[in-house]
Amino acid sequence: MSKAKVSKYKTTILQVCVHREESNPVFGEGNTYVRVDDEAGGPFVVLQQQDDDAQNGTVRFDYEEFLAVAEAAKMLMHQMYIEKAEQDAK
Repeated sequence: MSKAKVSKYKTTILQVCVHREESNPVFGEGNTYVRVDDEAGGPFVVLQQQDDDAQNGTVRFDYEEFLAVAEAAKMLMHQMYIEKAEQDAK
């Protein structure tokens, strides 16, 4: 039996869209994009909303949406720290 070739590629999720069920996740108004960024000082969370009425630098959530955004941020950051731990272990 031959061994399967191990790929040198992996996938990393860097952005999640939190949106209403009836909204398009790519261009729907009111969507919140949660992403992980890193400027060589360690990963941090960036929130961006697609809303014509929002002022720059302002994000607005109702409580239920805030919980979904917080869960998405936690998932992304957890993934980044697992990846760092795997690299450190090598």
